[in-house]
Amino acid sequence: VKRRDIMNDETYEFSQRLRALRKLKNQTQQQVSDFLHLNRSTYAYYESGKASPSLQTLVLLSEYYEVSTDFLLKGD
Repeated sequence: VKRRDIMNDETYEFSQRLRALRKLKNQTQQQVSDFLHLNRSTYAYYESGKASPSLQTLVLLSEYYEVSTDFLLKGD
């Protein structure tokens, strides 16, 4: 997956964008969850769509992936 593909595809859901961005950075779920100070399983739930992050976590995710919160949520 290339960054421009993620940026240009509005059909990606939040969970799919998280997974694609993580893979683009060549990071594991554990590495991201360590940055967020979460259990790996919690982050895995975000990627599977079984849970949604808090507003604070959403902001941290946008900083980590260097994208806007709008992009994470809506693909804009």
